[in-house]
Amino acid sequence: MKGSIFRLLLLMGLLAAITQAQVVRVDAGTPVLLAAGALLLCGLFAGKVAKGMGLPRLTGYLLVGVAVGPYALGFIPNAGVKGLELVKGLAVSLIALVAGTELHLGLIRRVGARVALLCAAVCGVTFAVCFGATFALKPVLPFLTPMTVPQALAVSALMSTVVVSFSPTVTIAIVQETSARGPFTEFLMALVIIGDLFVMVAFGLAAGITRATFGTSGLDLPALVGGVGWELFGSVVVGCLLAVAMLLYMRGVNRELPLFLVGLSFAAAEGGARLHLSPLLVSLAAGALIANLDEREGRRIHHAINQAGLPVFALFFAAAGAGLKLDALVSVGPAALMLVALRGLAIWGACRRFAPAEDPRLKRYLWMGLISQAGVTFGLAALVSRTFPTFGPQVEVLIIAMITAHELVGPVLTRRALMGSGEIRAEEAGGGA
Repeated sequence: MKGSIFRLLLLMGLLAAITQAQVVRVDAGTPVLLAAGALLLCGLFAGKVAKGMGLPRLTGYLLVGVAVGPYALGFIPNAGVKGLELVKGLAVSLIALVAGTELHLGLIRRVGARVALLCAAVCGVTFAVCFGATFALKPVLPFLTPMTVPQALAVSALMSTVVVSFSPTVTIAIVQETSARGPFTEFLMALVIIGDLFVMVAFGLAAGITRATFGTSGLDLPALVGGVGWELFGSVVVGCLLAVAMLLYMRGVNRELPLFLVGLSFAAAEGGARLHLSPLLVSLAAGALIANLDEREGRRIHHAINQAGLPVFALFFAAAGAGLKLDALVSVGPAALMLVALRGLAIWGACRRFAPAEDPRLKRYLWMGLISQAGVTFGLAALVSRTFPTFGPQVEVLIIAMITAHELVGPVLTRRALMGSGEIRAEEAGGGA
C-alpha cells in the first residue's frame, strides 16, 4: 500500500505542477485528455490505497476524484470532467450487463414477490417522509417559497420521487469487487434494480402532474403512459435484440470478446439515450436473456467484462467524484443534510418493519445497501432542470447536494452490509476489497 500512496502523491504533485504552469490548451481538447488520463491513474492508485485501508475500491475512486476535481483542488478542469459523459454511459451499460447475467429465472421465482412487496414498502415510506419534509421546508427553500400550495405540493412530490431512487450501479460494483454471493446479495441486487423501475414509472407520473399544475400543458394521460411504456418496454425489446447480437457473435466470430462487449455497450449507452430509452435497462435485459438462454455464455460475458472493465469503472467513479459540486453542498447544506438523514431513517425503518422475517440479516443489514445514489438520480435531476426551467435548476442543486453525501457514505455502508451478511469471501473481507 505504501507504494500506491507514494505513486498517488507523486501523480497529484505532477498535476499540481501542470496546473500551476498553465500548460493546458483548451482549444486543443487537452482538458478531456488530461482528465481521462489523470483520473484513470489516480483512480487506480487510490483504489489500491482504499483496499489496503479496509474500504471499497470504489470509495477510493470517488474520493480522489473529488480531491483533484474542479470543485476542490482544481487540478482537473471542469471542461475535462464534462467531456467524460461518454465514459459514464459506457460504465453504466457494462455494469448493468454484468448484473443481468445474475438474473436467472430461478432467482426471480425465489425472491420476486418478496422483493416487489418490500420495494413498494420502502419506496412508499421513503417518499412519504421526504415529501412531507420537503413541503414543510417551503418557507426556507427559495424555489418553493413563491409557489401556491398546489404547486409546492406537486414540486415536493416530483423531487421526492427522484430522491427515493437507489443506485444499482454502485451496488453491483461493490458486489463485483467483493465477490459476494448468497441469498442476501441476490435479494439486495434484485431490490435496487426493481426499485429504480418503480422510480422511473413514478417520475413520469409526477412530472406529468407537475406540468399540469403549472399550466404548461394539460395532463395528457395517454402521452404520459406511452412515454413511460416506451422507456420501459422499449428498453427491454432493444436489450433482447442486443442479446441476440451477442450470442451470434460469440457462437460465430468468438474472438476479442471483451473489446466487442465494450463497443456494443457503448452503442447501447449512446443509442439508448438518443431513443429515450434507459441504457441501464437495455443492458440489464440483454444480460438476463443471455444468462437464461445459455448459462455458459452468460459466465463468459461476466468473465470478459471483469477482464476489460476495471479501467472503465475506475475512470467512471473517479469522474463521478470530480463532478460532485461541493459548492452546491455548501449553499443548500442544512436542508440537504436534513433530507439525507430523514431518507436514511425512512429506509432503515421500512426495512426493519417490512423485510421478510425468515432471514434476520435482511432486517438488520439491508438498509445499508440502499443508501447510495448515482447515475439514475443524476439523470432524473438533470431532466427536472431541463423540463422545468423556472425552478428545475434549483431543485437539481438540492438533489445533487444529497447525491454528494450519499456517494461518499453509500459504498462504505454497502460493503458493511455484505460483510455483516457473511457473504463476502474470507480473503476479500480480510483484504479490504
